[in-house]
Amino acid sequence: MKNKTILHSLALVPLALGILLLLVAPVFAHSGDIQLKIRLDKLSKELEQKRQQLHIPGMAIAIVKDNKVIFAKGFGVSDLEKKTPVTPETLFAIGSSSKAFTSTIDAMLVDEGKLKWDSPITDYLSFYQFKMKNKKDQITLRDMLSHRSGFSRNDILWVNGKVSRNEILHDATAAEPFSDFRKKFNYNNVMYLAAGMAAAKQQNKNWDDLLEQRLLKPLQMKHTTTRFKQIKNDPHLSLGYMWLDVEKKYKHLPMRNLANIAPAGAINSNIMDMTHWLKFQLNRGVYNNKRLVSEKSLMETRTPQIKIANKIDYGMGWFLRQWQGQKVVEHGGNIDGFGAQVAFLPESKVGFVLLTNVTATPLQQESMHMVWDNLLGEIKQASKTDANESADKFKPFIGEYIANFGPFKDTIFTFLVKNDKAFVDVPGQTVYELREPDAKGNWEFALTDTISVSFDRNKQGKVSAMRMHQNGFDFEIPRKGVAITSEIAPEKLQKYLGSYTSKLFKGDLNVKIQHHRLAIDVPGQMVFELKLPDENGFRHFRIKKSMSVKFETNEANQIIALNVFKSEKKIDSAKRNQLAKVEKLPTLAEIKRLRKTRQQKLALKKSGGLLIKGKVAMLQAGIEGDLTIKSQDLDRYRLGLDLGKYGSIVTAVNENSAATDESFSPFKVLHGKYFKQAQYSHPFAYLDFTKFYDDITIAESASWVIKKSMC
Repeated sequence: MKNKTILHSLALVPLALGILLLLVAPVFAHSGDIQLKIRLDKLSKELEQKRQQLHIPGMAIAIVKDNKVIFAKGFGVSDLEKKTPVTPETLFAIGSSSKAFTSTIDAMLVDEGKLKWDSPITDYLSFYQFKMKNKKDQITLRDMLSHRSGFSRNDILWVNGKVSRNEILHDATAAEPFSDFRKKFNYNNVMYLAAGMAAAKQQNKNWDDLLEQRLLKPLQMKHTTTRFKQIKNDPHLSLGYMWLDVEKKYKHLPMRNLANIAPAGAINSNIMDMTHWLKFQLNRGVYNNKRLVSEKSLMETRTPQIKIANKIDYGMGWFLRQWQGQKVVEHGGNIDGFGAQVAFLPESKVGFVLLTNVTATPLQQESMHMVWDNLLGEIKQASKTDANESADKFKPFIGEYIANFGPFKDTIFTFLVKNDKAFVDVPGQTVYELREPDAKGNWEFALTDTISVSFDRNKQGKVSAMRMHQNGFDFEIPRKGVAITSEIAPEKLQKYLGSYTSKLFKGDLNVKIQHHRLAIDVPGQMVFELKLPDENGFRHFRIKKSMSVKFETNEANQIIALNVFKSEKKIDSAKRNQLAKVEKLPTLAEIKRLRKTRQQKLALKKSGGLLIKGKVAMLQAGIEGDLTIKSQDLDRYRLGLDLGKYGSIVTAVNENSAATDESFSPFKVLHGKYFKQAQYSHPFAYLDFTKFYDDITIAESASWVIKKSMC
């Protein structure tokens, strides 16, 4: 049986732990700028508060402005047991913040005519030829460096650290594309390995030697390396950790050897070395009055190549976004036990590097706003009057809001205030801090400026709903206890109700009334509420203005079709079903009888268990594995996946415990929600859903035909 398999790497975000704070005196520019010292002191306090709140054992940050290091400081500890203080010399893995080094070396070779951005990669690595949907398409260096090749993450190829660089590249060419060529952003570390190897081959050098000779030595980054043995023996290296949310404790993570994927993320460094990298970038390719790469080629790496989301593009090795009208160039990095952030504002000639010893943390994204706001924003002295005004400002919005979109069903989002700052608590995720509202009334998430919330008010001026804006969508979240008033008499909506058969959505679109509004229930998606028709008759989706519908009538003024538009261009015409389908849904007991649940459970028990063997094809990685599932009853099972040289995964579950043993990660005993998730993944859970779920609702019925079986 072939299945498309997606491996998810769970990055647990640290929370708060009170540990002894060990600080290293900050390094300041000798400018005598009192205002700068005030700004940096304020930033330092905020960073330390965040470190404790987010449970980061240790971190270091350095800031460069106008070609000078104006701040460099360590916070917390690099070893929880020994309580070793973090200093500016403490070494951390920087993960994918390494990618810009690779694109910069490629830019150097473009200058020399050894590489070309838009030549096929096969000109440099002849074997690196993929199965393209259009045979005329050729993947170029630019495509690989901007993650727009159409091939998605295939980290299973490198994650166990035992497969060579050449083997990874050869095996990757058997992968199938995930999306259309140059149409979508698909992060891919193996493509970066290829981009680095292409440069190394042109220079007839090992990648690590090339990196050292072309960048690390000229930039005087004496303590920076990709060599695993060298970094492991360095006394300045921090230990890496992750926070276990269920157990409420830290776990030390062994450092991962990234030698086989080095161009994608194997650099280890400290904040002082990284300031040389920042100066080089802010000086547009010049370091110590010596040009290392042409300004034209370096700027090409910072030019948008592919759209990621609203307000975010990707260049080549850099994420590109905006802060108050200024261009932000940045890239984070995450690997076992370490999280990094490198960012700069070219226009203001200011940049920073943040290195932490946790696998991932919201501070990586939040730190950008913290640094920019404190260095370049308006200084405001807090007072009791300000605190009172702040409390009054937040008061109208505090409360609960009911979310019904995407994965949320009657989920309570809570707007709350802590320490004069606003937050939105999203159940199952985290409590997101909000920034101050802008002139349009949008409160951006501190974590990312691509998500924000705003608020609707009713005729009485009271807050009636929260709106969440993300990637062009506008999700309406009504306030709990506030009734949604009707915009139009309900009898005027009756004529539109019913089902419409759609070819585009492969099913019936059911038009209904929800919250006193006309709405469309799209199969497999959600119920989309509509606005009242505009002057041209378009009824726009309330969550996405670019989508709209029009109802089509015949000569007798009867509704005969529902036409769907995107940016006012028709994309579907759903014909109305003349006879409404009315059917009584079966009860859970009836379903169990039809499925012979009791008999199937008895048969499983009588058989002494089942053994299933098969093949799993990881289409986006281009490899296959042997799957074995053993189960004796609904309380226990063992699942094994053998991927040969790429490693193995074994998960074992019984009524009281569960564990996972992976060849590329430490042994894990699963607790809390992770234990529950393992239970729900029982291969025979379908025999009796009531064994695994507390509540089951029969929502609708559906039928389909299986045209082909590969079992």
